[in-house]
Amino acid sequence: MIVKKRRFRTGVVVIALLLPIFSSKAQDTLTLTLNKAIEIALSENPTIKVANKEIQRVDYSNKEKFAGLFPTISAGGQYSRAIEKQKMYFSFPGMPANPDGIKVGQDNTFSGGFSASMPIIAPTLWATLKMSEIDAKLTLESARSSKISLLNQVTKAFYGVLLTQDSYNVFERSFMSSAENAKIINNKYKQGMVSEFEWIRADVQARNALSNLVSAESAVNMSLLQVKMLLGLDMFLPIKVEGKLSDYEKEMYAEVLSIDTTKINSNTDLKQFDLKKDQLKQTIEVQKSTWLPTLAASANYQYMMMANDSVLSEGKWFPTSTVALNLSIPIFQGGAKSYKLKQMKIQLDELGFQRESLKKSIEFQVITAMDNMKKAIEKIESNKKALAQAEKAMVISQKRYDVGAGTYLDVTNSELAYIQAGLSYNQSIFDYLSAKSDLEKLLGKDSN
Repeated sequence: MIVKKRRFRTGVVVIALLLPIFSSKAQDTLTLTLNKAIEIALSENPTIKVANKEIQRVDYSNKEKFAGLFPTISAGGQYSRAIEKQKMYFSFPGMPANPDGIKVGQDNTFSGGFSASMPIIAPTLWATLKMSEIDAKLTLESARSSKISLLNQVTKAFYGVLLTQDSYNVFERSFMSSAENAKIINNKYKQGMVSEFEWIRADVQARNALSNLVSAESAVNMSLLQVKMLLGLDMFLPIKVEGKLSDYEKEMYAEVLSIDTTKINSNTDLKQFDLKKDQLKQTIEVQKSTWLPTLAASANYQYMMMANDSVLSEGKWFPTSTVALNLSIPIFQGGAKSYKLKQMKIQLDELGFQRESLKKSIEFQVITAMDNMKKAIEKIESNKKALAQAEKAMVISQKRYDVGAGTYLDVTNSELAYIQAGLSYNQSIFDYLSAKSDLEKLLGKDSN
């Protein structure tokens, strides 16, 4: 009975441990290419969603400012009661004096009606509306900047997954070779054909290769998590990234020749800087407009009733209405507006110098990225040949060891050389693709 209970408990524990595995397998694996990853990121990434919301907000803000051109109409009502009425005193010649005065007015006053106003000449408002157009353009460019930055991050993260996967393949091949050698040498050791030292060295080599393989697997998992985060996906959704770095090698030479590094006008930082400069120019125009006169029209229509408490029920309502034109001409404010305008002009000059500095910085980054791409191509060619030689050397050293013409140290050295060559080859391709992605960001490329 006790044995059955233990078996039952063991079965429950096993099932509990296997449930997450079964549930993860039940989920469909999402297979990603670079284009599909970018497509998902542009629709699901929170940064893009925020940028789209910001565009809507600025649109509503512009409509709010445009509403200032239309009349404003309001309705209101008022009731007042006289606690102490006003008194009138007479002191005209020939009239009896009234030292106590005469109270005037009614106990209760009721009023209700409508009022309206509308600007006729409003230079500041008109200049502000032009500012709204620049704000909208700046918001659109900011959204484009978010898109370009996201494209850069997603592209480099995708290439990062390919790098870790290709590196994993290198370590996996090394591990399989080391494990097979360790198995063979173990059998020879048991038969007395090799020394214990050689068996120990082979066993250590295999275990080190396994450790490298586990670390490479961890790197793959971390890079996949980063892609999920950028794409706005469920972090527990299984995904698979298709391709390998060597797939992009054949396109490199044509890409380098077709890139025009002199066209940096599409750089989003430069465009935003130019729009901010236009924004400041329009702010100066708004400041100048405050010196101009303004004209506004207003109208008021009311119904009123005034009555004492004794005749409140007999009070009569009567209408009152007025129309008016309000002209305002600024004359003197101590020179504050003039000094503020001079400050803005100095800021405009500063922006000119800052833009020139920014342009030179971007040109420097473009040249550096292009140089990195060219250097990466040279490394790829060299590392590709080194990898082929390392593979050949590993096969030769293995055969020499099998026939007794070589040592196990030769096998170990050839495996290490293969790992180094494979990692260097993959890294050089990744360096090229990473530099290319950074260059596209600098040139303002907003589509893949």
